[in-house]
Amino acid sequence: MIKQKLTGFCFWFETMIITSRSNKTAKLISSLSQKKYRDKTGYFVAEGKRSVDDILRFAPELVREIVTVPSLADEYPGATVFSPELLSAVCETVTAQGVAAILKKPDGKPSGCDRALLLDGLRDPGNLGTLIRTACAAGYNDVYVKDCADAYSGKTVRSTMSAIVKVNLIKADARLLRDLSGSGYRIIGADMDGKSVFGRPPERGRFCLVIGGEANGISEEVMELCDEKVSVPMTGSIESLNAAVSGAVLMYGLINGKII
Repeated sequence: MIKQKLTGFCFWFETMIITSRSNKTAKLISSLSQKKYRDKTGYFVAEGKRSVDDILRFAPELVREIVTVPSLADEYPGATVFSPELLSAVCETVTAQGVAAILKKPDGKPSGCDRALLLDGLRDPGNLGTLIRTACAAGYNDVYVKDCADAYSGKTVRSTMSAIVKVNLIKADARLLRDLSGSGYRIIGADMDGKSVFGRPPERGRFCLVIGGEANGISEEVMELCDEKVSVPMTGSIESLNAAVSGAVLMYGLINGKII
């Protein structure tokens, strides 16, 4: 029951609060935790108030349905209202902050922007999501994913903090990278044997930075297409950096030149 005040009068109206996991929306949210259903339906789920609010501002056309709890129902007119227990049960996080959204996957198409990022073989959803988020922040608006973890898994989406709908996310292969090279992009690969990204001139033309997978780095077929290799220099006994950390340093290093 929700109370609303209007010009000095109080109106009471019933809000249906869904409690059953057999509800069709509850079943859909539960199913979307699996890749096969995300692929089949073309939908995915974003959880948490901050992400959902940001997506509603930036890409409301992607929203199929908002699900919230009674205490937040006034903030989301037209939303489906679940009991807190049901929302927690069908969402992947223990506490979904009271709101989740069922979203249509964006139609990822290259924009031809000056800065692009290709992620080659990243298997960790957290690294993948963090790199997508960093790419958005650094202005790498076209993000290509090749042989990576599913970008629309719950963990990846949460790691992007809504950036999943703010970049052009494009499924890629080596042929597409050859097309980029042929259309004027310099292909720059992240490699431990590459030149230090620090102290080099900033990139002024069109380029695509390639970040390889956590275990094996950039695949051989992609490395053959790279025009240059860059690295993050390290001291001490550390052999490598987390893919998301090194990728973030390289993204900013390439556009800013000397940063230390």
